[in-house]
Amino acid sequence: MVSSLSTFRGKQRIIVVGLLLMAGIFYFGRFDQLPQYQVGETEPVYQYSCHITRSLIGSPTDNETAPIRQHTYLNLNDLNSTRAGKQSQEHVLVLTTVGNDEAYLDNYFDLLDKSSYPNSLISIGLLVSDSTDDSLEKIYQHVNRLQTRWRNTFDTIDVYQKDFKVPSKTDDTSLDSKRATLARARNFLLSISLKEYHSWVVWVDIGLYSYPQTIFEDLMMADADVVVPNCLLKRDDDEFWGFDRNNWQESDASLKYQQELPLNQVLMEDYNEYSVGRNLLVDMPTNTGKDYKVPLDGVGTTFTMVKATVHREGAVFPPFVYQHELDTEGFAKIVKSMGFSVYGIPSYTIYHH
Repeated sequence: MVSSLSTFRGKQRIIVVGLLLMAGIFYFGRFDQLPQYQVGETEPVYQYSCHITRSLIGSPTDNETAPIRQHTYLNLNDLNSTRAGKQSQEHVLVLTTVGNDEAYLDNYFDLLDKSSYPNSLISIGLLVSDSTDDSLEKIYQHVNRLQTRWRNTFDTIDVYQKDFKVPSKTDDTSLDSKRATLARARNFLLSISLKEYHSWVVWVDIGLYSYPQTIFEDLMMADADVVVPNCLLKRDDDEFWGFDRNNWQESDASLKYQQELPLNQVLMEDYNEYSVGRNLLVDMPTNTGKDYKVPLDGVGTTFTMVKATVHREGAVFPPFVYQHELDTEGFAKIVKSMGFSVYGIPSYTIYHH
């Protein structure tokens, strides 16, 4: 009897010790998952954590496992767009729309690859729309070449295909016009490409001929919410010829003219029949130095650098009439209405085919 009682009590001790060990493992395991604080701090020191839970959406059958949902915490308070983007390791998102542009792709990727900004900090997003040539196949060839080499790969290159049936008539100002449709395409590309770690968004035209290798760092130094260089046409005779006429300032004459216009009237400064006497960036002196910037009221997207927060907080390319503008010029109007700055640099010249 004594022996049986001792054996029973021994088993009890083993069970109690086992339960205590399990409780300790569970408690300290949970404790390790809690946010860690340093003395005197009120905010967690980590920047990222996630946990996985079962989704309550849908009712799995007896033989199915409930789908897994990932929940993410991100502290974006320290995500900045600064003058020292390269030194601060700030990520740049380059966005480009592509149509029948097979002939420009070699130079497009070559220019980006030769920039002095680290490829590891550059993401590229391409939207191929209404293409009937071999642009898509050629893009795949470049992506394979650039991203399978052993060094100097880009952070990401994402290619999307979505047809928007862009009209061919360029001077139509209706809401079904080429400009309005292009605005929808740009917004589509922006919404699927912008990630939480991007500090800058740079809209780059597929047809650019040349730009300085330091262009990313140089435009960051302007410390503007939106900034553009002066885009000229590359001519065989090297004659000075403006290309991007969408970069402009309002003038007294243009502002007065708009006072009498219907609200839905669209102005397009890059077409003479719609011109209302604005001050074009391509007409401004180019000997003022690269540190000299001028405020603008309209921009194009041959090369447009945008602090990512401007887009995140709601600035898009309106496919509707906003202050008599559509698309890129309408974007500049929205940006300024939100209290952000828009600048151009007359002396910083780039060239388009």
